[in-house]
Amino acid sequence: MQAIIHYPKIRIGKFSIDIFPYWVGLLLALIAFGLVGAYVVLTEGLYVTGLSNKVPWALWITIDLSSIALGGSAFVFGVIVHLLRIKRFEVVGKLAILLGFLGYSTAGMVLLFDLGKPFRFWHPVVYWQPHSLLWEITMCVVLYLTVLMAELLPIVLEHPGICDNFLTKRFAILCKVRTAVTWLAEKLHAVSPALAVIGLSLSLLHQASLGATYSVLSGRGLWFNQSAPVQFVLSAVAGGVALLFFLSIVVFRIMRPGQVKDDVFYDLARISGAATLLLTYLRVWDWAVTNYYSFDREIALQTQLLDTIAPYTLTFWLGQALLPALAGALLLAAKRIRSFRILLAVAAIPIFNAILMRWNYNFSGLIASISYDPFTPTVILNSYTPTWVEFAVGGMVISYWLLLFTLAARYLPFQRPQGDAHHAH
Repeated sequence: MQAIIHYPKIRIGKFSIDIFPYWVGLLLALIAFGLVGAYVVLTEGLYVTGLSNKVPWALWITIDLSSIALGGSAFVFGVIVHLLRIKRFEVVGKLAILLGFLGYSTAGMVLLFDLGKPFRFWHPVVYWQPHSLLWEITMCVVLYLTVLMAELLPIVLEHPGICDNFLTKRFAILCKVRTAVTWLAEKLHAVSPALAVIGLSLSLLHQASLGATYSVLSGRGLWFNQSAPVQFVLSAVAGGVALLFFLSIVVFRIMRPGQVKDDVFYDLARISGAATLLLTYLRVWDWAVTNYYSFDREIALQTQLLDTIAPYTLTFWLGQALLPALAGALLLAAKRIRSFRILLAVAAIPIFNAILMRWNYNFSGLIASISYDPFTPTVILNSYTPTWVEFAVGGMVISYWLLLFTLAARYLPFQRPQGDAHHAH
């Protein structure tokens, strides 16, 4: 028996309006507009964007890496649920898998448009470049997305409409396909601990490698540090689990009340808070090493130039130091606060911090960059303005994420019906 789902509604006078069709209509309209931009960039090339040889990564790559970071709860709760076997997290663990799949599939969509020759997206899988960090990242993302699909399939097939509908009753071939896919889902569920180990390994590899990509680029100056791989992993844990906490409240406390105990929500907040505090500690030490102890004139010039065009220093101290430290402390004390309104507002900070960190790594280091001349290094200030095509495609992939999450929150069963013995561990 499926749990009763309370759908969000807006009350206008005596009328109660279900916002679902209007919300879906808006997202479909944004996707349609994005498809126009996608057609333009695929037929005309990257010159219709604001990208250049000086600033080859910008808005799209920030969406790409942010979506991957905010799907970081998948590998965390794959370990907690399937390896540590902490059963109280099993339901939110399924939501974590969904968020991981949405994040990585969104990143794949963005990269399709961000590549200079998008129809060669399959080349890294066939033509190996094992000495390249970006090749290792690509392979890990492709393989981990496959793992997430394998973990998500059993959850989707638990929906009663998949197994029992008029099409499978009318067409014999669909019954056979349904039986085969259900058998596959059961086998995948049986090997879920192995999938959790593989997922953890691939996630740690590519999350760390994303930070290492910038650590090896000494020409970036401002972002040249050896702790970046660890910071990228921690920001994915902090931001990803914060997003999981935020959306778990929506799905399991507002729409499906009683399906998850409040103590589970508090534990999600505490995990995110601990990771946020540790990340903030490393970020401040990294700032000290890079900006204070290094006595590097070029790094000081980079910071000065960035501050002339944007509040760069303010965003660091406010968005990556002070607010995350406050948020981490409050989330860590979630069981004492016991106010979900406060905790939801605070959880937005680690989410924003993960996005801001990737924006700075991918963007600030390109806008104010150090020339590669070892004898007369100079700081160069570049410019970048995204075009409507970039906004259209970016809005499309974000709308795709929101649309699939909306449909999953409304229709996907996150808890097995009682008595479903063949799925038992």
